[in-house]
Amino acid sequence: MKTIIHFDLISDIHLDFWVEYSSNHIKQNQRLDKFVHIILPEEPSEVLVIAGDLGHFNKQNFIFLEKLKEHYKYILLVAGNHDYYLVTKSIKNKYKRNSIRRFQEMKIMAEQIPEVLFLDGDTIEIGGITFGGAGMWYDFQYGIHQLNIDVNKIYDSWKSISNDSVLIEGLPRLVEAMFLQELTKLKKILDISDVVVTHISPDWSNVPIDKINDISNSFYYFNGRELLYNLNRKIWCFGHIHRRVDYINEGCRLINASLGYPDENNNIPKKIMRVTH
Repeated sequence: MKTIIHFDLISDIHLDFWVEYSSNHIKQNQRLDKFVHIILPEEPSEVLVIAGDLGHFNKQNFIFLEKLKEHYKYILLVAGNHDYYLVTKSIKNKYKRNSIRRFQEMKIMAEQIPEVLFLDGDTIEIGGITFGGAGMWYDFQYGIHQLNIDVNKIYDSWKSISNDSVLIEGLPRLVEAMFLQELTKLKKILDISDVVVTHISPDWSNVPIDKINDISNSFYYFNGRELLYNLNRKIWCFGHIHRRVDYINEGCRLINASLGYPDENNNIPKKIMRVTH
């Protein structure tokens, strides 16, 4: 008999937008305690999955994870695009304008907390359920295949629209090579995972009608249709798109439990989502 899957899910927390980063330890703790209390479900499950975009300040993120860990036995994360951002001059200098260094530091810090794990081409089995993940990246294929736009025009649009082109530094050629690097990690875990976690969505079939012709979709999805064919009855958790969805495609259940920015939520944060499957 198949094990029933229970876990909690959230993404796109963008913590420093909700809780202003402060070097005042007492003030920071009070604000984070209040924020955690607001987003926690009434009865947290054993596992919390965070599908990318934690926050821009590693020290603040670490304290936040410690506070969440008081309520969860396991916390599993993947990297989002914002988890590579270098948002201030001092942060750029600290990591020598290399976004990978910031992510690697966050990964090391987080995994100092017992049973907290960044899934970066890794899997973990909890209660008979295998969770696997990688951050993933977009591949411009939406614009190429859905909108029939030349890749150079998409690239120019990305440079003018996306903060990724400005606030991420030192990643391999940013788009093409980063996508292939992340895809290699994803393919390692895909077949053996009951729950797949990425930040970027593999499926654009659920794009709202009023957004279908938006070129920026090229920076929010990758073409994962062939991957979904083999994931019947599995779960794929993702984020990046600040819109909560839960639907089936190719037999795979796709779930986004993003929080997003305060102005997208009337300054009232959504609670962490409970997933039962």
